[in-house]
Amino acid sequence: MKILSYIGISLAGLLAGAVMGALGGLLLGWFLALGFHKHGPSDPGDAPAYVAFGLMLVGACLGAIAGVVVGIIYSVRLAHREGG
Repeated sequence: MKILSYIGISLAGLLAGAVMGALGGLLLGWFLALGFHKHGPSDPGDAPAYVAFGLMLVGACLGAIAGVVVGIIYSVRLAHREGG
């Protein structure tokens, strides 16, 4: 039944990484949007929102990958320590 705890650790790492990556991407996009100035009528006014949303999605994906990798490494080390 220890396998379920290792799967839980990996899933918690995935979720925590995705949330932290999404927040980091959103904050970076928001910071970049503060310096946005329209350059003319053909320049879309909602471009900063698209950039922030894109950075949030990329951050969530990269954070989820990093979180699951860290969770798996932690689970393997924990299993190795308990197994002898």
